Amino acid sequence: MDIVNRFLNFDKLMGQSLVKIVYYLGIIGIVLSCVMFIFTGFAVGGFGGGLGALIGAPIFGIISLCFLRFFCELYIAIFRMSDDLSAIRGGGGMPPPKT
Repeated sequence: MDIVNRFLNFDKLMGQSLVKIVYYLGIIGIVLSCVMFIFTGFAVGGFGGGLGALIGAPIFGIISLCFLRFFCELYIAIFRMSDDLSAIRGGGGMPPPKT
């Protein structure tokens, strides 16, 4: 019943855990698209197209993973800023910065 209350109330944001789920689903999608890219290269382009796909798929995958990671970190930073602002507004429940 607690999960229903968490879902219906907006006291605590669920964004950070949702970003992690989106990140893992994105990794699965990128890996599957790379594998499909390789199979399509062999099926449509023959041996030469397949070799090109074997070179292009990892490059595409690495670049896609970098962009996915960047945007997920951006969203997590935005959610953490929201938590920090809530703590400041609520009386400064944050510890002082380390010097």
